[in-house]
Amino acid sequence: MRILLTGSTGFVGSALGARLVAEGHELFCVCRPGTSVGFGTKIAWDGTKAIEPDTFPKTVDAVIHAAQSRNYRQFPADCREMFLVNVGMTMLLLEWAARASVKQFCLLSSGAVYEPFAAALREDAALAPSGFLGASKLAPEILAKPFSSLFATTVLRLFFPYGPGQRDRLIPDLIRRVRCGKAVRLAGNEDGIRLAPTFIDDIVDVILASVASSWTETLNVATPETLSIRQIADAIGQHLQVEPKFEIVDVPAADIVPDLSRLASRYELKRFTSFEEGLRKILASEETHSAGLS
Repeated sequence: MRILLTGSTGFVGSALGARLVAEGHELFCVCRPGTSVGFGTKIAWDGTKAIEPDTFPKTVDAVIHAAQSRNYRQFPADCREMFLVNVGMTMLLLEWAARASVKQFCLLSSGAVYEPFAAALREDAALAPSGFLGASKLAPEILAKPFSSLFATTVLRLFFPYGPGQRDRLIPDLIRRVRCGKAVRLAGNEDGIRLAPTFIDDIVDVILASVASSWTETLNVATPETLSIRQIADAIGQHLQVEPKFEIVDVPAADIVPDLSRLASRYELKRFTSFEEGLRKILASEETHSAGLS
């Protein structure tokens, strides 16, 4: 297939792009001007200006839109960039896909659309995100729906991707805290929130399956294994042979555990990597990297 991929230098996009090329697809990678990518054909576009037709391929079979704003922690300081990347870029890409007669559009969204996580996290739930990140991820989903009359549209809501090479996210932060002897904060109770950390290879496998089979619906994408923050930290401590330190923080918190019934009808959930195995792969990768530097 001829596939256009955005976000190809990000954590999910880089893992996905490498797999697409390895499986023989002809890949076009959209990157910000001045950045580079190690696979596929590079297309320079910052996502804020109208797409010049001559700079994009004439035709592609599928678009996988994985780009998202890297700045999202500070509100309202980061809200403009979130809007431009998460919402505006998606609109421009959908518009181009319609003109280019694309057959399939896969939008990578986020579990953040379910904020404040107070009810069941089902794809058919009525949503009104309480945070700007969630709102900026839900808006593209809504914008994409009318285009489903023009091409197959899939929305994949990803939950807590993690894996080797990831930085500045939950799992690498917990590894750092346990290793350095810093307290792991547990919101609300002695176990902290429960969530579904999902290994990057499994995220990629689901995306590939969605494109290969032309899924046309919105699906939660997560491992069926749910763990509390304490359980995650304890597992890290066992691997590092360090006793984790904990601090209970008296703040409201809700578990972030998605309903996977819809995904289970499409994909065999037992294929997902266990957290123990995923953690082992991260730490082995870190050891290999450290050995290469020494």
